[in-house]
Amino acid sequence: MTSREKLLSHCSSASPKKKKEKKKLAMENITKKLNSTDVERRLLLPENCLQDLRSDLESNLKFKDEEGQVWTFRCRASSGGRSKPAFYGDWFTFVRVKGLRVGDVVVIISDKEKNMAAGGSFKIKIKKSASKHHKKE
Repeated sequence: MTSREKLLSHCSSASPKKKKEKKKLAMENITKKLNSTDVERRLLLPENCLQDLRSDLESNLKFKDEEGQVWTFRCRASSGGRSKPAFYGDWFTFVRVKGLRVGDVVVIISDKEKNMAAGGSFKIKIKKSASKHHKKE
């Protein structure tokens, strides 16, 4: 199992009964509402998200945004697997270029079936928080 597959298998929001069924699907999502740490330092994923990724504690993961631009985020997880995995590297540039702020939401999507030849890749989408980004006229 590749590091990308491990990331997705442990970040699924599926209930335990549906977990087996969910793994058969081509796409799985991780949704994260950004907080100050996410926009100022690093993107933290849910705790235990990479619990079995002990042999590959740091890796580069590629993400394609909605405009088709590819970003490389460095992913780091602790050897104990109990801390929150973190994205950094191009993450800071991504935050700045996209104008991300606290309250915005990122959705990470993997289409393992479509991208199997490339080892699986990710898409990243942004949902801006209307209350902080849109002035009413």
